[in-house]
Amino acid sequence: MSIDLDTIPAEVRTRLIAIGRQFGSADTLSQAEATLQAGAAYGQLLEEHGFVAADLERLREARDALRATGAADEPPASARKLTSLEYVRAMRDGKTLRQQARAILHIIMQRLTFSEDPVQHEAARSVSSSLDQTQSSRGDAVRLAAQLDQLRATLTMARVEAMAAKRGGPGLVPRLAHTAERLRATHADRRGTEQGDRIDLVDGIIVELVRDARRASRSAARALGRPEIAGAFELIRLYGVGRP
Repeated sequence: MSIDLDTIPAEVRTRLIAIGRQFGSADTLSQAEATLQAGAAYGQLLEEHGFVAADLERLREARDALRATGAADEPPASARKLTSLEYVRAMRDGKTLRQQARAILHIIMQRLTFSEDPVQHEAARSVSSSLDQTQSSRGDAVRLAAQLDQLRATLTMARVEAMAAKRGGPGLVPRLAHTAERLRATHADRRGTEQGDRIDLVDGIIVELVRDARRASRSAARALGRPEIAGAFELIRLYGVGRP
């Protein structure tokens, strides 16, 4: 059975194409092969953690579809992709700053709730909402950039800024802005041909599936006390040894 690209909803299609543009097809194909090999060894152990046989089959179909395009045979220098190294660095920096901002804001939120001032309580609710909305970007550079913008805005809002000033806020705010711009730059619009978009779409499907497999493998490894399961699903072909 071949993968059906034409029934993917437009919004999902756009998101997957954007993800696919961030990686070379040779890398995504290599990672698909590695994840399928890991799935042959440990796939059943992942099923209780969300990644099932149907997901592996979809990954196999996507791999076959990418092979059929011949895109993975292109020399890396001629690829239409965004620079993978800069993407990895920007994502790593963005996630580090997001964690720092969220840590500061969580503590500030707790302190605001101690007050009997209703304005302080309203500020605490705003901080709580911001924390809820900035937990995960699912590897999307634009989404992570938007989260950094939101955290920066929260750190500079009334009743929060004064408390943040004593907790690392002043130095963090400009770094959030700078890194958000870097993330958007790695995701700059590069409109391609219809065939190019289809290749990017398949790349994006593969990237999302191998990320899902890695997530499930880490859960399984922890539950079963078998770290080799997680090791087998690491995304070394996409990111190198150091995962962002």
